[in-house]
Amino acid sequence: MKKRLVSVALLCALLLSLAPAALADGYSYLDSYPEYVVESYQPNGYCYLYDKPSDVNGRNLGRHDNGEIVKVISYDQQHGYYFVVCSNGKTGYIHDYALKPYEDTLKRNRYRVYSIDPDGYCYLYDQPSDIKGKNLGRYDNGEYIQIVDWDASEVYAQVFCERTEKYGYIRKTCLVKEADYKPLDFYAIVDSTDPYGYCYLYSEPSDIYGQNRGRHNNGEWVRVVDWNASEVYALVECPLDHKIGYIRKTCLKPL
Repeated sequence: MKKRLVSVALLCALLLSLAPAALADGYSYLDSYPEYVVESYQPNGYCYLYDKPSDVNGRNLGRHDNGEIVKVISYDQQHGYYFVVCSNGKTGYIHDYALKPYEDTLKRNRYRVYSIDPDGYCYLYDQPSDIKGKNLGRYDNGEYIQIVDWDASEVYAQVFCERTEKYGYIRKTCLVKEADYKPLDFYAIVDSTDPYGYCYLYSEPSDIYGQNRGRHNNGEWVRVVDWNASEVYALVECPLDHKIGYIRKTCLKPL
């Protein structure tokens, strides 16, 4: 009988040693703590959990990727770390720059890609620079983008891309508010009698200041984005090469 009691005690000790740290600490992911989302850019796309509020003196307890939800128990303002409980039951510390309140992520402004330079698309970078930043992929006009920080830099906004669920930086000039996004309205054909049955596409509504993006012959179809882009020019997309730019209205015949 004594031998059996010893075996039961050993079994209980083994089960306790395997129990999640969260339960041992008295915290559970099921408790009603505030929800935060991992949104880390240092390094890009993930963060680490530590047993102390320090990435130098703390022991690394594992990696947590962007988009994961953790629950914040308290905040160590002195060191800039949140004490959290994760969905896997672990408790520990995550740096405050890597977490955003879940409710805040639901209130972001929604934008659309709307780039007329160079060809109806733009690129996402891991830094606010197309020189120093790593290219994280192409995004075509019309795609949905959520703004994380519009003022991330003078030129770039920090964004979340809905299609790929990636975070990064896109040029502000390539983005427009969803409410201001103008879908392609109608088709027209090139119908120019001046000078020789063709016209040119420009990067700006001007044949002086705009960059020439190519010749388009009579009979070609274009999709009109904004007929009233200027008094003289319409903003169009050319289906053959997917370029977007400006053509004189006098060279177009709406269908």
